[in-house]
Amino acid sequence: MNILLSLDGVLSSDTGEPIRAGVAIYYALNNGNRVSLLTSRTKADAEQWLFSHGIIGYDDLICEDVHLEGDDLKRRQFKLLRSQAPVEFYVDSDPSMCAWVFEQQRVATLLFSHPSYAKIENRPDAPKPYRTWAEIEEAVNRANIARSVDRLRPSSEIGEYSD
Repeated sequence: MNILLSLDGVLSSDTGEPIRAGVAIYYALNNGNRVSLLTSRTKADAEQWLFSHGIIGYDDLICEDVHLEGDDLKRRQFKLLRSQAPVEFYVDSDPSMCAWVFEQQRVATLLFSHPSYAKIENRPDAPKPYRTWAEIEEAVNRANIARSVDRLRPSSEIGEYSD
C-alpha cells in the first residue's frame, strides 16, 4: 500500500518536538507498506530533523521545493506524489486537507489530532468565530418572523388548547 504521511503535525510539533503517538503510527504503517513523507520544510532541514529523532525507513520525502503552479503546497505535493504512484492512504493533522483528499481525491484518510500538539484552529473544541453584525440581524429577523407566524396561526394548528 502507498501511504502519504505529513511530517508537520503528525511526526513533529510546531516547536519541533517529536510527537510520540505520530511516530508510533508512522512505524506501524511503515511495516510492509511504502510510506512517503511530506513537509513544508526544506529537504536538508527535514532530513536532519528525521535523522536526529531516529525516524528512518521512509521511502520518499516531498519537501517545500515542489514546483507546481496553483493550489497550496500540500495539495501540490499530494498531486505530485499521486502522479508518480497511486496514493491509497493519507495521514495528516489538517482537517481541511484530509477533507480535500477524502472528498476530491477519493483517498482514505486518517486525521491525526493530539491534544497537546494540535493547532487551536484544528481542534474540535476550538473557539467558534464571532458572527458578523449582519448575521446577528438575520438571525433575530428569522426568529421574529417565526414568532409572528406562530401568533397568526390558530391555536389548534400549533397544538394549544383554547379556552
